[in-house]
Amino acid sequence: MAQPLQTSLKLASLLGLAVLSATSTAQAAGKLTVYCSVQNTTCEQVTKAFAQKYQIETQFIRNSTGTILGKIKSEKENPQADVWYGGTIEPHLQAAELNLLEKYRSPIQKQIMPKFKSLMAQRGDFTSVIYLMEMGIGINTKKLASLGITPPKCFADLTKPEFKNEIQYADPRVSGTGYSLLSTLISLWGEEKTNDYLKSLDHNVSQYTKSGLATSYLATGDVAIDIGFMLNYAKEKNKGAPVEGVLPCEGVGYALGAASIIKGARNLDNAKLFIDFVLSKEAQEIPWRFGDSYQLPTNIYAQPAPGFTPADKLKLIDMNFIKFGSDKEGKRLIQQWVSDIKERG
Repeated sequence: MAQPLQTSLKLASLLGLAVLSATSTAQAAGKLTVYCSVQNTTCEQVTKAFAQKYQIETQFIRNSTGTILGKIKSEKENPQADVWYGGTIEPHLQAAELNLLEKYRSPIQKQIMPKFKSLMAQRGDFTSVIYLMEMGIGINTKKLASLGITPPKCFADLTKPEFKNEIQYADPRVSGTGYSLLSTLISLWGEEKTNDYLKSLDHNVSQYTKSGLATSYLATGDVAIDIGFMLNYAKEKNKGAPVEGVLPCEGVGYALGAASIIKGARNLDNAKLFIDFVLSKEAQEIPWRFGDSYQLPTNIYAQPAPGFTPADKLKLIDMNFIKFGSDKEGKRLIQQWVSDIKERG
């Protein structure tokens, strides 16, 4: 990946007076700092490929989507990173609304699936769609068999009493996965029915995790059910865990992953180059080819991992990302979840 800072300093010292007389902008031209909200292996492989292709010293800091949004807010006056790569699109849209993102419409946006043409026409000046993740139900088949429980096929099944203390999903206050579950259910049923459902589901939930990537509890059988993204269940299965992913009978909800430039980026030209790169066919196949991660590419020329249905072949439900990406709407829905579900006595 990137060369260590000490190595960079040694190399810089060899450049002599030319470097010493350069402006601070020129000195920073070979660097990029990325806030990353996808799996750590994907963060590593994508930034490594970018660094090698363009000879740019690239480092990443990995954290959940909600945590990264909080960091960008707190660092508004003194940004500590140039690019935000990955994580669900709603927090990216919220960041744009709060004037935390740099305006840049990549020419590679024209290769994004036609289904998202309208979204990009409205919000593509500040963020770009880079992948799609199907919302599903992860099951530990061994644990369910030992309990004598029939595996669920639908979201509605998860409120059955036999699943008490056997379910987990991510806390939407800190996880884009958790917020995507809210937006998926509301898109299916509306707010009132969703709220009633989540209250019933709460009786069966053993924990609300801090990240949608916390599927190790499912793999070990500490819980029998996880609600999240299908790519995580495929990864656990590939590692040998008795885990399967189920697409709910109600319809295929999904989240979009995004990439954006942070306002005030110190390495703006490199940040733009990185956005172009992660929109490309080459970069969108890196996660499954080299990173053991299975989000679906949204570039029309990119292929998904073997065995996965291409995003444009799925029967996706209608999702209003503009609505759910509103900062005001996001705060309202999360606060409602906290008061009605998390803090409910």
